Amino acid sequence: MAAGLAVWLLTSGSRDEETAAAVGVDGGDSRIVPSGELTALPGEAGHALYWAGDRPGMELEYSDSDGNVHIRYLPEGTDPGAPEQTFLDVGTYPFKGAYRATKALAGQKGMVRVRHRHGVGFYDRSRPYSVTLAYQDQPNLQIEVYLPEKNQALKVVRSGDIVPLP
Repeated sequence: MAAGLAVWLLTSGSRDEETAAAVGVDGGDSRIVPSGELTALPGEAGHALYWAGDRPGMELEYSDSDGNVHIRYLPEGTDPGAPEQTFLDVGTYPFKGAYRATKALAGQKGMVRVRHRHGVGFYDRSRPYSVTLAYQDQPNLQIEVYLPEKNQALKVVRSGDIVPLP
C-alpha cells in the first residue's frame, strides 16, 4: 500500500487548476505512435497498458519512465514532449499490490470512491482532475486518468473508454 500511496502522491499531488505540471512527459522520451504500432506497446513496456480509445483529431504520444507509461492525447501536429499539460493523459504504473493499495486509498478521508468495471478507483474531492483506478484482473497495475478541467477525467472514466490497449 505504501507504494500505491507514493505513486499517487507523486503523480497527482502537485496538480491543480492553475498549475497543471507535465505528467511524466520528457521530450527526449516521448514519441507519437501510429495506430498500426499500438499493439506492440505493452510488449515494449513489459506490462498491460491502458488508454481511452481512438479520439478524432488526436495523435497518441507514448512516454515511458522506468515502466511508468503515459499515453497522452495530443491534437494533430503537436510536438511530442510538449510541456503543456492541457491534454488527456492515461498513465499505467506497475507495482506489486496496486489493486489492494488503490482500494485502500479509495476509502481515505477526502477521496471519492469510483467503481469502474471490475475495478475500483478514487479521486481527490479537492482536486477533481485525476482519477486513479486499479483492476482485479491486473492487481499489480495502477491507472491514472488526468484532464486539467474539473471533473473531466471522471467523465472519461464513467464513459467506459478506459480499456487495455489492444
